[in-house]
Amino acid sequence: MHLSKTEKLNTKNVYGSYAGAIGLGQFMPSNYEAYGVDFNDDGRIRLQKPEDAIASVANYLKQNGWRKDEPVATRVGYQGMRFKAYETGYKKTYDRAQLKGIRPKKKWDYWGKVRLIKLNKEKYDELWYGAKNFFVITRYNHSAYYAMSVHQLATKIAAKLQEK
Repeated sequence: MHLSKTEKLNTKNVYGSYAGAIGLGQFMPSNYEAYGVDFNDDGRIRLQKPEDAIASVANYLKQNGWRKDEPVATRVGYQGMRFKAYETGYKKTYDRAQLKGIRPKKKWDYWGKVRLIKLNKEKYDELWYGAKNFFVITRYNHSAYYAMSVHQLATKIAAKLQEK
């Protein structure tokens, strides 16, 4: 009700998820005021409009610790098909020097704390180093699979933009 008054929203025209998330970025109403941005300067925050939705998600990431020009994640190699040597997940951090037998598959000049992100595949475990920015994405959605999807999609978009 508060949003319908402050943002002059007709609640009959606001669609959301079963859990109450609204707009293109699926913000919970409590985050609307905290992170919403009127990027198109029309005097209203409209998370259904791409300009406001994208700027609001960017604001959410920034307010939750996003570090500009730092990496998100990189694929790493390990011995075997299933990984069980160390605890995995976005909450547990390591110094890379602690992680014996695990190496990035390509050059990765990030020396901050990392998380070991394990994605279960049918025949093997895919293992990644997740940097601080990976953790920030998980503040938006607590699934490592979601955060990895966001990272991989962003990487593909950036590569396409560099081709132009």
